[in-house]
Amino acid sequence: MLDNEVVELVNKIQATQSESNFVEVKAANNNCPKVRDTLSSFSNQTGGGVIVFGVDENDKYNVCGVYDADDLIKKVDAQCQEMNPIVRPLFTVAKMENKVVVSAEIQEIDNFEKPCFYKGVGRLKGSYIRSGDSDRIMTEYEVYS
Repeated sequence: MLDNEVVELVNKIQATQSESNFVEVKAANNNCPKVRDTLSSFSNQTGGGVIVFGVDENDKYNVCGVYDADDLIKKVDAQCQEMNPIVRPLFTVAKMENKVVVSAEIQEIDNFEKPCFYKGVGRLKGSYIRSGDSDRIMTEYEVYS
């Protein structure tokens, strides 16, 4: 994703005042949020998805910026390393309203590797699927089918 595409995506989020099945926003202006559930759900979903850091859902989707783009990327990547299989996002840093926003594109994993899950809690408790604009834990049936 190019930086101007990130800006267009944020503008679309602000216009609709909502996330979607393929887009999750996180404020990240004070620290790095936990995104393991979203990493799992986007990896398990057809087409993947994008996490946009630096947009505050609780403040009418205004741009709040990220606390430190380099540190945020390192910490999100560390969470990606805790997934099975490991998630390899494509990060883009963009400037908007004199603030920095970061996007992480999460690709869908191959069907034979599904489900992607957080290793810290295991396959049954760490596998997620996207449902509308939120992540929900997969049922045992979904995990094994």
